[in-house]
Amino acid sequence: MTGNEDQQDTPMKRSPMTVLLLCSGATIFWILAVSGMLSGCTDHSAERPIGHDSPAFRCTVCHSLEKNGPFRVAPNLWGIVGAPKARDRSWYSYSHALIEKGGTWTPQELDAFLSNPDKFAPGTAMNIAVTDPEERKRIIEFLETLKD
Repeated sequence: MTGNEDQQDTPMKRSPMTVLLLCSGATIFWILAVSGMLSGCTDHSAERPIGHDSPAFRCTVCHSLEKNGPFRVAPNLWGIVGAPKARDRSWYSYSHALIEKGGTWTPQELDAFLSNPDKFAPGTAMNIAVTDPEERKRIIEFLETLKD
């Protein structure tokens, strides 16, 4: 006998605190998994992955990208290309600068806006610029796919 035979049939004993922490961790994991937070940020309605490698991933910090998506800090971007600027969204208060700008979001207008939002529409609420022209191009090309 090596002295380990007695321990093989004995179940591992855990303190009540250890059991509580393990159960809490598992519960949090399943809540996140069910809510979609562990699903790779997938836009299921558009069936397009919005993962870290997506050109528009940085946009998802403030914007939702799925059709009829939820309000975040900024308006949803589904169908933005070809849509009126400051389109009627009763739940979002656009800046006067963007409302006064008028017109529709063309790829060229989006490029100018993303490169320097405050120059494009002085006083706009958008304060994040995408200075790399290639990155802007990839973002806009992706946004053009967000439509019915």
